[in-house]
Amino acid sequence: MADRNDYSGPFDPDFRYEDLSKEALVRLVREYALIVHLLDRSMCAAIGIRYGPDMVNELAIEEWRGASPIYGDRLREIMAVEGDGIEAIFKVLQLDPGFPHHYMDVHYVVEDDRHGYFELRSCGALMDVEPWGDKMVTGMCHTIEDGTFDVTAQAVNPKARVRAVHRPPRVPSDRVPHCRWEVVIDDDTEVLPVADITTMTRHTTAATFRFPPMRDGTPHVPPPEVAVELKAKA
Repeated sequence: MADRNDYSGPFDPDFRYEDLSKEALVRLVREYALIVHLLDRSMCAAIGIRYGPDMVNELAIEEWRGASPIYGDRLREIMAVEGDGIEAIFKVLQLDPGFPHHYMDVHYVVEDDRHGYFELRSCGALMDVEPWGDKMVTGMCHTIEDGTFDVTAQAVNPKARVRAVHRPPRVPSDRVPHCRWEVVIDDDTEVLPVADITTMTRHTTAATFRFPPMRDGTPHVPPPEVAVELKAKA
């Protein structure tokens, strides 16, 4: 079957993602990354309506602490992301569904293997919460980020830490980039304990599920020799 550029035409009861063209897959991945934020918004709104904004912050931290180290490992495996330096951390962030491309306009600067910066020149998530005032902005950009960014980075390197250079609430109100963050790998960094929610999430079927090969027999996880070959062609 020729690669599909879309899913027009008759229903195919045996449809698989590998039937799609590269261009169609890019469109689908963009939408899936944004859907992560739609799910998160829905969850946070439901919690906030019933229990208030402080509980939103608490459970949002648990949500990301529980999931990001696990899906980060899975992304590194299927995309052959090697090493534990700044570039490896930034590669994981580039692949992270929590940073949908364009909705989050993220730019990265690698100073060296142990030091770098990333900034959000535009942040769709900030645009969602700014109309609700500084308390909501501080909850997302301070409370939640301080509780989760180090966890994500330390899943790649336990000695990594992420600290804000500047972040919202924005002063002036039209400040660009919206935020800027410094990432440092330092032997003096405090290694965070594995959160209970992360341990629990690792035992879920979603965390342990392994995809079967594709129709043509291509394995979902490239074997080491294939990963090396793909890297050489890049």
